[in-house]
Amino acid sequence: MHRPVPVWENGRETGVVDAAIAAEQGYVLLDLGDEWVPYLFTERGNESETPIPHDYRPIYLALANERPAPGHHGERAAKDKYLELYGILPTLGVLRRRMAETAARECLTALDPTPLDSFEGFASHRDNETARRIARNFDVLDRRMRRIAERAGLTDPTALDPESLDERERRRLAEWREQAPLVAAIRAAQERLACEGFYAGKGRWVRGALDWPTREALAEFERRHRIYGWGFLGGETLAALRRPALENERLAVLRVLVERAMLSMGVIEDGSTSTRADGTPRTFRGADGREHPIPNLEAELRERIVAAFGLQSPESTRAWLDGLGDLGGERLVAFRGPRLPEYYAADMDLYVEIDRGDVWYDFPYDEAGREVPQPVSRRPRLTVHAVYLGQRIPLARMGTTIGGWRSEMVNGVSMWRYKNSPVGEVVWHQVVSAPVWLPPETTPPRDLLVRVPRRTGAEAWRVNYHETGPSYASAYGLVAAYHVRFSRTPDGGYRYWGDEGIRTHGSVDYMSIMRRHSHGCHRLHNHMAVRLMTFVLAHREHRRIGHDRLAFRLPLEHEGHNYLVEINRGGYVFELAEPVHVRVLEGRIQGSTRRPIEHPLPKFDTIRGAYIMRDPATGAETAVRIARDGTMTPIPMPAPPGPLPAGPTQPTAPTTPVAASPLAAASP
Repeated sequence: MHRPVPVWENGRETGVVDAAIAAEQGYVLLDLGDEWVPYLFTERGNESETPIPHDYRPIYLALANERPAPGHHGERAAKDKYLELYGILPTLGVLRRRMAETAARECLTALDPTPLDSFEGFASHRDNETARRIARNFDVLDRRMRRIAERAGLTDPTALDPESLDERERRRLAEWREQAPLVAAIRAAQERLACEGFYAGKGRWVRGALDWPTREALAEFERRHRIYGWGFLGGETLAALRRPALENERLAVLRVLVERAMLSMGVIEDGSTSTRADGTPRTFRGADGREHPIPNLEAELRERIVAAFGLQSPESTRAWLDGLGDLGGERLVAFRGPRLPEYYAADMDLYVEIDRGDVWYDFPYDEAGREVPQPVSRRPRLTVHAVYLGQRIPLARMGTTIGGWRSEMVNGVSMWRYKNSPVGEVVWHQVVSAPVWLPPETTPPRDLLVRVPRRTGAEAWRVNYHETGPSYASAYGLVAAYHVRFSRTPDGGYRYWGDEGIRTHGSVDYMSIMRRHSHGCHRLHNHMAVRLMTFVLAHREHRRIGHDRLAFRLPLEHEGHNYLVEINRGGYVFELAEPVHVRVLEGRIQGSTRRPIEHPLPKFDTIRGAYIMRDPATGAETAVRIARDGTMTPIPMPAPPGPLPAGPTQPTAPTTPVAASPLAAASP
């Protein structure tokens, strides 16, 4: 064989297959090595190509292996600690070490999971003082009820008969029974978090209450196990706390293997389009004229990976990892994969549709500067289709974002401007990995700076190159495709023009997807953006161009000090021979305003108690009333303000549809 690769079945190696013909024989090639990166961060497509260096590849590898990364990349990663939610898959070497460390924690065997298993509620953080008060009050109530139980010859107030108590004691018992399950669940969660080391560096925590250290520990727990959450007790976070710690580590191994397999096969079907709204299977018409179901290839790959490598339990998974030995470099293996649907081909006719969902153009504040509710029931979604035999077959659907009201500097003043997501047909003709965002001059300087702890003066701030990129935390995340207007040439080719400034791209702000507005771009979870663009490149002939050379400079002024944004390299470009068509649908327009408001609007001045327009030429001020459609009507200027109060004087960006994520900064 030119390149023999071991075949795995039923937890062991059973033979070899030639890598060159493995796919033809129904096998999936999987690289288990710790030097693996997604195709987007590779430097050549095969051994015959001349490598084109990728600046972000060594950074990705350092972060995936939890090794120190250079400069600001390492600083951010040390704070985030677990990066799977941010699109950086941990290596199998890292997961092997985590499993060994978890297995060595003897404290896990002493934990009582019963309070978490029986808890059906939800707990969130409010503030530390409230948490301390709740804990103190319950401790007093608990001691009283236990004394009453002891007098009745019982060891637990749960067994008390309310009929045997006086009215006051019955009220206290009812209060205790209402609060005890939550307190017990929080205590059990805290013991689990402390045992697994999630409180490290977070200070003292209040036993039995969800204080800030506990919320931060829960958020770190969520990041380690790729749980989309707010650091609260409930939902998927509660489900993960109920599972044995080693089972959570096994699931992490499966996630990484499945994601590598999805990228290796170049598939995207994840079950999101396999059923219709009424629960019936969604189908496509095959060449035989019959209807065939749209598969869930992600689920099929998971089942086959578990069977092939013998990963049915934490114990067998740990044994398999330990048996792999040295994982340096490339480590190719093969396993029997699922059969691809007939619409698959090396060059597929792909089509992307973005439904903007419910769209509000109304100005979202009232005359007193209070936010006006703008409820959304249909969220924006991106759907990838394969065009086959005259059909558009939906392969995968994922949550995304659309534009809304955002802050923008206008003549040196921070104002509101509606950032629209234009409708109509565009194309992606380039895919850019490790993209770089070039901020416009209208970007508020504060958005491009980051605070430096324990520094003063000019050194208190520095340019936030995580925001501009390349970085998993950049405005465009790990990968982007640009929305470009086009026209067709007489010979059937394409002429590209009119870059809208709109992108479909990844995002570090994982809790904002489908929940908050963007600056007009369609943001995806980083790992889904990597999956989507890898799928496109796997089924579109493309040319590897590499990094753009730039000479971008943007001076900033903040708090009387000057800073300079300097960007000399752009993202790593893959150019498609045939572009992917993208149609952005209008969605359902809500409210009374039917078209985007194109002019900027002033922010509410809480000191003056009005919206104040300022003439940039003369400095003259005019108080205005703003209608829902953005019409401004002059009103009498309010009386001059008295002494300025401490604190900010401007409202924050609209939180519609829901509150902003406390975990990460927003991106375009």
